[in-house]
Amino acid sequence: MTSKAKVITKLQAIVNSKGWTFEALAARWEVSPRQMSRIASAGKQRDIDAANGLPDKKE
Repeated sequence: MTSKAKVITKLQAIVNSKGWTFEALAARWEVSPRQMSRIASAGKQRDIDAANGLPDKKE
């Protein structure tokens, strides 16, 4: 049995530090959660910049 270690992308680290989940961010950006995962994996600078501009999520 093999196990994949979960890799935290730069975008995911930013999003998580602001209190967002990928599901909530996908809804805000109007993309599917699967597409959100692809966006994070690609690591494009425009998406990292957009994540940096997110407001802190109020719990």
